Amino acid sequence: MKDVVFKADPENPAVLKINSGDTVVFECRDAFNQTIQKPEDLPINFDMEKINPATGPVYVNDAESGDTLEVHILKLDVADQGSCCIIPNFGFLAKEFTEPWTRIIPIKDGYAEFSDKVKIPIDPFPGTIIVAPSKVTHNHGTLIPKEYGGNMDSRACTAGTIVYLPIFVEGALFGVGDVHAVQGDGEVCGTAVEIDADVTIKLVVNKQKKIKRPQYETDEFFMTTAWGETTDEACKIALRDMIEWIVEEKGLTREEAYALCSCVVDMRISQLVDITPGVRAVISKTVFVD
Repeated sequence: MKDVVFKADPENPAVLKINSGDTVVFECRDAFNQTIQKPEDLPINFDMEKINPATGPVYVNDAESGDTLEVHILKLDVADQGSCCIIPNFGFLAKEFTEPWTRIIPIKDGYAEFSDKVKIPIDPFPGTIIVAPSKVTHNHGTLIPKEYGGNMDSRACTAGTIVYLPIFVEGALFGVGDVHAVQGDGEVCGTAVEIDADVTIKLVVNKQKKIKRPQYETDEFFMTTAWGETTDEACKIALRDMIEWIVEEKGLTREEAYALCSCVVDMRISQLVDITPGVRAVISKTVFVD
């Protein structure tokens, strides 16, 4: 499917209805909505209402408010070129880099060819993974992360990861986009290797799991994630969620869980540039004895 939306809105009409457990291939446009195709295309004068498209939304039968949507990321097939840009007045060092800049980056044999001196192994993931909120609370479209997901820009969300999203409206109204061929934690200049891609996802409704914010899981790791006005605030929220998960899922006391986090949990920055900085708390599941 290739229909897109540019706003997190419960009024977005569903373009596809599926059953829990079905698999969908999403044809995703890059975050620039395919407006950056050559070096001369500079990241200026964007129509901000047509940025960061999310393919969808998909209505999942039997999904209800209070449930959790399991987003099983199965496969990502990226296009043969992407782009990385410096956008004026955007990025972690925006005051130091004020001029627009574009680099077109070919993808060849599993590498992003940043220049003749730099080739980066690709590790693609969708930066935006989203369900509809119960109501619209801001005017940033799909551009900022919230409790319903959105522009999380977490490189942890690659093939093999399950993303858990709390559901707020009937059918969930799921969308995905903003694929990055590769990104460093932080996405410090505001863009990664932005690229078109086909993303294969299985969607499962989980009526037992109850969460406040997105969580991630792989075969080896479990992760909580959060955003705040500062990275400190985001870290505290993600840490509290991790403590809660350890207590509920593993049966430790809060004191044990807090101390365990100090011993084994990594606090990692996901992005520093999307208005509210995002972090994730990461624990290896191998520390728990079955």
